[in-house]
Order: sequence, then C-alpha cells, then structure tokens
Amino acid sequence: MNLTRVLQPYVCCLGNPVAGNPTQFVMYRAARACGVDWRFFTSQVEIDQFEVAFRGVQALGLRGMALFEPFQTRAIELLDSVTESAICLGGVNIARLDGNSWLGDNTLGIAITNCIVPLLDCIPSANEMDTTVQQPSAILVVGDRKLAKAIRLACPEIAKRVFVVPDLEQPQNGPPVTPEPWELDSLKEFSQREMSVGCLICERLPTMIASRQIATLPWSNSPCSLVLTHSSERQLRSWNESLKAQRVEQIESVELMTHQAAADFHFWTGVSPAIDLIRESFEEYMQW
Repeated sequence: MNLTRVLQPYVCCLGNPVAGNPTQFVMYRAARACGVDWRFFTSQVEIDQFEVAFRGVQALGLRGMALFEPFQTRAIELLDSVTESAICLGGVNIARLDGNSWLGDNTLGIAITNCIVPLLDCIPSANEMDTTVQQPSAILVVGDRKLAKAIRLACPEIAKRVFVVPDLEQPQNGPPVTPEPWELDSLKEFSQREMSVGCLICERLPTMIASRQIATLPWSNSPCSLVLTHSSERQLRSWNESLKAQRVEQIESVELMTHQAAADFHFWTGVSPAIDLIRESFEEYMQW
C-alpha cells in the first residue's frame, strides 16, 4: 500500500510575528469549498531559527509553505529553484514540493494583474495593433522597477502598456542603470509620450505634493488606482480627493489580498477557488 496516497497534504505558514494573520483561516475555507483534502497551519518562528524550521518542514514531508516577513528574502537561498518573478521581487511568499525538489514563487505580480485587468479598457488583438488604432491606456507604476517588471512577467498581454517612474519621494541610490524603454525618469516624460493613465499603481501613498503632480497626468475615461501599502483613513481620504476630478476607481487592499490568496491556493493545489469566497473569508476574519 502506498501511504503517500492517503496522507493529507499540509502547508505550513511561517512568519514572525504571525498573530492575526488570516492565511490559515482563508485557506481552510477555500480547501473545504473546493473539496480538496489539504490542511494549513501557522507557526511563529524565531528569527534565528528560521533555517531550522524550514528544513524541518522539508524533512516532515509537508507539501508547501507560506512565507511571511521577515523570511521571504532568506528563503530564496534555501530552495532548490525559484521563479523569475520571485528573483525579480527579491523574495518568496510561497513554496511547494515538486517531486523531490522545492520551488519558490512570488505571486504579487499575478495578484496585481488579476485585480486590474478586468478594469482596463479593451486590449487590442494582434491584428489590430497598427497606427490607425488608438493606443490603449497605460499602467503606470510609481516605485521600484522590479515591481513593474513583475507585473510584465505575470501578464505578457499587457506588458507593452506597463511603465514605471521612480518613487517621487525616495532618493534613487546605487549605481546608474541603463533604463529599458518602459522605465521613465519622471512623470513629465510620461506626459510627453501622449498616453493616458488607465491604471496607477503606487508602492506607497504619495505625499500631497506628489499627489498633485499625479493628478495633472492625462487619464483614461475609466481609470483605476492601487496603493500597495496600508495607510490611515485620513491619508486615504486625502489621496482620493486629489484624484476625484479624474473619477478614479480605488482598488481596496482586500481585493489585492483576495487575488493573491487565490493565486497561492492554486499554486499549491492546482485548484482555482472562487474569488467571492476568498474575499468573503477575508472580510469575515477582519471583522473579528
């Protein structure tokens, strides 16, 4: 009898701190709804014991890991292989056992694209890409070029629409890098390209001055915006007010969490859970 066929697959969620993290709750709900016999549990690991815990997960025959901060970067060197997206973003948020080796991935890029693509204007097909067709609106990333590259990797269909400008408040350190055509120096350079913003993605909430600069950009008829870091209600109100004239649809943080959790679940199980179920699970958990 082959015992590997009757043992339940387990996924361990490792982080520090992990109190209040909803992953186990959300994944349990998804597994039950999808009819897959997977189990998820959470473990707080001391910072200096991470490699021991990591090797323990492997030795126990678990099928996967969810990796929270501060372990996402450290996990790269311990895995047998990692995806291009994980290398690009400099960290792994999930890993799974593939045969006899461990594969790590970072699903932030695919989560972002799954959030924004339904809100974008129509993507022209290959035979429509000519000079007579109006250029589709752009996806403008304000922040690190690695984030923009991860979005391009996640969805090649929209890669030509993704552009990035540096964080408007953060000094750009390190040696100069030869930019790709989609890596711009400033918002002014974006405006000179005669494109409109269909989606704006900010790694963190811009300051009041930066918000005013952003508001003056040319916008599409139905733009959307996504801020990746959590902000106070007061800051969000100010940000929303700055883009009010452009009628920008703000994508809530729970929406990004929902799509990333769905991508993580599929990575481990091969099954795609219902997005509404994942969203409802997050909302229920956060109300406790």
